[in-house]
Amino acid sequence: MDLTNLSQSTPGTPVARARAHVVFDATTGAILHVHHSVEFQGGALQSEAPEDRALRLARAGPHAEVIEVDPAAVNHRRPVKIDLATRKVVAQ
Repeated sequence: MDLTNLSQSTPGTPVARARAHVVFDATTGAILHVHHSVEFQGGALQSEAPEDRALRLARAGPHAEVIEVDPAAVNHRRPVKIDLATRKVVAQ
């Protein structure tokens, strides 16, 4: 299911945008946690940035980093990791 551009069927409904943040080991590229969120245009600001929330929920170690990726890239249909040179999701 593609959630990158959620269509709205009711006029006046805020536009939604799906996001995915990946917490990964910066030494190996192994993905430690994937955090999905949905933002609504005009919605209330969150007290915690999605990147910070992903790191907190991952409870990752000192080598963990977080990047935002296309939600479709981490759809769990195939093993993936982060290519450390490009900082992109790639197949394992």
